[in-house]
Amino acid sequence: MSTIDEEIRKALEEEDQQALAQIDDEAGLFEIVGMSFHGKQAWLTLYMWAMGFIAFLIGVYCFLQVRETSEVMDALMWTIGIIVCLFIMAIIKVISWTHMQKLELMREIKRLEARVMLALADKR
Repeated sequence: MSTIDEEIRKALEEEDQQALAQIDDEAGLFEIVGMSFHGKQAWLTLYMWAMGFIAFLIGVYCFLQVRETSEVMDALMWTIGIIVCLFIMAIIKVISWTHMQKLELMREIKRLEARVMLALADKR
């Protein structure tokens, strides 16, 4: 083999080691949240955050209306609005957490793939 091939292999091994070191770092909560704003499904994260914020604002509005009303039926209707907003926010949070869990799982799969590639390269 030529020295160029050996240099290319060494460079690739260094890049693989750097990539593996980057993947091996455990991602914290804020890093995972940040990862959810990148990639093909970033629109989903933005949509979920926007819907959660809108549901929160509507819930606050319903709460303010409950405090101002004197009729029992009106207060009950505004309270049902608060409960619906809370349910919507809970569903959005569950969907967001499962999305972040999927991102962490994909990260772990990439880590395992890199380890298998390195193990196979060492055997050759």
